[in-house]
This record gives sequence, structure tokens and C-alpha cells, in this order.
Amino acid sequence: MSQPEAGRELGARELSVSPKSRELSDRGLAWDQEYGEIRAYTTSYRGDIDRGVRFLLGYLATHRETIDGPIVDCGCGIGRNAIPLAQEGHQVIGLEHSAVALHLLQERLGEGALAGTLTTQQHDLNEPLPIEDDFAAAVLDITAVDNLVDAELRRGYGREVGRILMPGGVVIVVTFARNDGYYGPWLKSSPWREEGVVEDPNTGIRNKLFTANELDAVFAPPLVREVGSTLVFIDDAAGVTWTRRFLMHIYRNQGYSVPDD
Repeated sequence: MSQPEAGRELGARELSVSPKSRELSDRGLAWDQEYGEIRAYTTSYRGDIDRGVRFLLGYLATHRETIDGPIVDCGCGIGRNAIPLAQEGHQVIGLEHSAVALHLLQERLGEGALAGTLTTQQHDLNEPLPIEDDFAAAVLDITAVDNLVDAELRRGYGREVGRILMPGGVVIVVTFARNDGYYGPWLKSSPWREEGVVEDPNTGIRNKLFTANELDAVFAPPLVREVGSTLVFIDDAAGVTWTRRFLMHIYRNQGYSVPDD
């Protein structure tokens, strides 16, 4: 996969990783299987832009605000958000752990013309983001942070997002609520219920379910939550229809630098 033109490798920057986080968060193979064979989640094969992204972009539009600069899509998957945004003229950089997902993204992209640009890179969000400081006008995190099931890793990731976000930039986050109809019922019997982590028996993938305050703890401070809402809709997962509940937040960089630990 191609390297973002404005990106840089941050091999010297290290996040502290606990043994438990390695056990719980290394699921590249599981996601390859989900995208390639299992396809329990509609996002593994559906190409329409995410409901939450549409809602939050609409919020920005009502405030006469546009995203004027690069967009980094963390956990871009098959490009369901990255491709439409690039088609609209944005400069998009997609980061994705699964090689299978990136292959499917390239197939979907094909030879179609883009008004903007789309660059992809295989990247594990457990590691520092391969993007320059103050680079992005917006960061998308659409059910990506929930893959970081260790709190220490999540906070390190939140600092990295703040580092790459330019002053005035926004982070658009859509993630699973604690009372999500698909994941929520498994929480009671989960061995990681105190951490709000469940394992999907259909895929073997583990996810963190959030309260609003827990999501704030990832990104704020130094970022400030500007929007907090819950998205409720009906959707299929593992061949069954569920009532889904997702948190939708916008965080903004008000111009403060991200302190190093």
C-alpha cells in the first residue's frame, strides 16, 4: 500500500503496551477472516457512507463549516467513508490493519475518477500514527477506537489523534454504546465486563463498549467535546436484525498542544 505523501514513520515514538493489551488487541487475522470469509457485519461489505458520518457532517454544514484540509480515516475498512469523501473532492488518508480490507477497497475504487485523492496504508492503531503533527483538518474514527480494548492503549491513541489534528480541526467518532442491541447482551457474561469488553462469538473479535464519559477519557483533554449524541437504528449482524445504539461525538482541537508523558 502506498505511503501518505505527508506522512512519516514514527518508529522512535513508542506507546506503552501491557501484556493484557497484546492479548486482547492483536486481531489483524480475525479482521482478515471477517472481511474475507465470515462477513457477519454489514460494514464488511456494504459501500454506503456511515449513518453517523452523514449526521455529523450535516451538523457541521448547519454551522456553515466545511472540512478544509486533509481527512485521516482511522480504520477505513473497505473505504465506505473514505471513497465517498474522496469523490467529493477531499484529500483522504485511510489507515487500516486488515490487508484483506485494503485489497477490497482497491477493488471498489477501481479506475474510477476522484475529485480528490485517496491514499491508503496498512497500519495497526496500537502503534503511533504515521502522520505529521498538526496535519489533519479532520480525523474519522468509525468503530475503530472500540478495537483498542486496553485503556492504556486507547489513551495513547487519543493523544496521537490530538497530535496529528491541526488547531481548529475535528475528530468525528462513532462507536458502540454499552446498551447496543447486538453487543450489549454479551456484556453480563463477559470475563472483561468490568472493562466493558465483549468478544463476539460469531467472529472472535473483541470490542470495547463505551459510555459517553469513557469516550471522553480517550480524546478529552486536550480535545474538547463539541457534540454528544446517540444513534439508534435497525440493522443486521450475523444474519439477525438488531436495534443498534452507537455514540456519536465530535471533538475539537481548540489550539492547545498535546503534552508528552
